[in-house]
Amino acid sequence: MIFNRVSFLFVFLLFIPTVMYLPNPGGVGIALPFNLLFCGGAALIMAVWWGVAIEGHTVITPTCRTLLAASLLLILPVGFTHPEWQSGALWRLTGLFTGVLFYFTWLQVHMTTRQRHAVLYIILVATAVQALIILLQLFAPQLVQCWIPANSGRAVGIFQQPNVTASFIATGMALALAAFILPCFHIANLNAERWRRRALALALVLLPMVLVWLQSRTGWLAGILVSGAFILCFYRRCSHRASIASFLVIGGTLTAVLVLWWGDLPVGNIRYISHAGSNHARISMLNDTLAMIAEKPFAGWGYGGFEYSFQHFRLAHGLSTEAVGIARHPHNELLLWWVEGGLVALSGMVLLIMGGLKLMIRACYSDVWTFALGKATAGEAMALCIAMLPIVLHTQTEYPFYLSTLHWLVFLMLLAMLDRLISQRLGVLTPGPVFTRFRLPILTLSLLAFFAASTGLYSGLVLTQAEKKGLQDMHQVVALPVWMSWMHTERLQFDYQLSSLQRFNLTRDEQLLETYTEWAQSYLNHRIDKNVYANLVIILRFQQQDVLADQYQREAAALFPMDERFIAAIKNREG
Repeated sequence: MIFNRVSFLFVFLLFIPTVMYLPNPGGVGIALPFNLLFCGGAALIMAVWWGVAIEGHTVITPTCRTLLAASLLLILPVGFTHPEWQSGALWRLTGLFTGVLFYFTWLQVHMTTRQRHAVLYIILVATAVQALIILLQLFAPQLVQCWIPANSGRAVGIFQQPNVTASFIATGMALALAAFILPCFHIANLNAERWRRRALALALVLLPMVLVWLQSRTGWLAGILVSGAFILCFYRRCSHRASIASFLVIGGTLTAVLVLWWGDLPVGNIRYISHAGSNHARISMLNDTLAMIAEKPFAGWGYGGFEYSFQHFRLAHGLSTEAVGIARHPHNELLLWWVEGGLVALSGMVLLIMGGLKLMIRACYSDVWTFALGKATAGEAMALCIAMLPIVLHTQTEYPFYLSTLHWLVFLMLLAMLDRLISQRLGVLTPGPVFTRFRLPILTLSLLAFFAASTGLYSGLVLTQAEKKGLQDMHQVVALPVWMSWMHTERLQFDYQLSSLQRFNLTRDEQLLETYTEWAQSYLNHRIDKNVYANLVIILRFQQQDVLADQYQREAAALFPMDERFIAAIKNREG
């Protein structure tokens, strides 16, 4: 495939949602509408490229084969999980395999050096725009409130979570350092080059400042590692530019630290936030996850069931949700696959890590060779490795790919560009007929994904509007056809059941309570929700099923020991 102006346009359109805010209920994955926007954009890019591609060679690199083999390993444990957990597991595996297809599509695209740099500049501009939004949220919150409201009073851009925003900003900071330091990014036109360097200098001051003010420890660590890696890799060859870049980054960082230390400004909303509670929660979560792995290291606890298994594992050891909350992820991607999928899933993850390390080693050798020969791409391979570092680091402290589809797509784009750049001699160039066999299936899947993302976006917004109105008016929700709302089945059922309780208060139709009871018992087999527990206990008492009510009451009280709805009732019955 040839990267042309149409391709550039669609890549640019992919990043348009970074300046948009859509009302949402929070959560992860498809519950966040901007994730569906990015999914739709990625599917559209794939459909356009495979639709207009001229028959040619299929590029399959060693990294591509490793990624496919690892993905096939990771899918195996889904057949052994509990039926009630399979839905959540299949969504995660769907994200994995569609990501592999997106990466494979990018691998087929032939790009010149300038075209590749243009894509990297788009990513950099997207991070700079997020930084500007955060500045507005910090220093002009009233101005930006109607555009992108702050999340719980914190400035986090569109991502609604500081760590997610921080890893994105750190990725942009890595690209800004690459563009400023490496000679291959320079423009022949002196006037244009002068303005380019000024813009990059501004970015190298702005991005570290915002990174400090986000107060994300993962972001801080990513910024330090990115800066240190660029100095380590390129200072000897590009000492003058590296020195200037270091001065700019350090200047921006120190300015931000002083502002944060001062803390009491006449304008703005910058205050230091303690991480003590978060530290304790992360340590407890890590220890308990490792204990779960030690108990079932080979078979795992079942795909899609971490939320249920983790809370009930702690419950069996006399621990509650206090300190760690309701954990839906162990805040470490490697541990998630291992604790759920056992040895098979761990093998898949180890294979991915080995493939990544081999690619990084090849990038190092490629840069030594390109610098020695004075090639135009000298240094770019390691720069792309460093640019992926913030997102990789974030996957070991949280779950960015579930909170932001854009992180997943940016990571895959950088990976594919790096792979294509350094694997030209190692890739398998397969003649046209194989390319044709890939073309129709991927084109079909891309169009289906675009349709699913579009319908899911619309139905999700309809559900959000109904939820904002307290589920008082469900007419639009009821009117949604199944083919449009299937993506939000669990959320839809949750809203239906809450609405049915409201209808019971008016109609006194006990069949509504019976339906809620059946649904709640099924729901609590894979989710932990104190409000569902509370409603279920009340209904069971009303239905005179006291033994079952006591069972759920005790379980809820153990899970939520500070919730008076459960504790007071137990004390009254025991008293």
